Amino acid sequence: MNIDDLAERIGAKIFTPPGDRKSVRFVYAGDRISELLNAASERTLLVTNLANSQLFRIAALMEVPGICLLNGVPIGEEMVSLAVGNGTAVLVSREGMFETCGRIYQCLVTEGDKDR
Repeated sequence: MNIDDLAERIGAKIFTPPGDRKSVRFVYAGDRISELLNAASERTLLVTNLANSQLFRIAALMEVPGICLLNGVPIGEEMVSLAVGNGTAVLVSREGMFETCGRIYQCLVTEGDKDR
């Protein structure tokens, strides 16, 4: 699913400018860098409460297409700059982990049904 469409459908704001965004097929939610690193891939959207520059450096190494931060967390210019430089979309959901993941799941299931 296209990240822009996903963000719109779950009510998340995208903080990186539009560009050649990759689509996502998988989602991984977690709050430990080690878990996110193990799950990261070029088709995985990472969902987390961690809002720090280290996360964006990991995303660059693993070519993650996007990161969705939770609870309307404010993000700094350094994080946006790192994300833009890496081609990683940054989404911020106003909701918590459970609600955001539920909305993403519904979007991906609906998208998967269209592919059948």
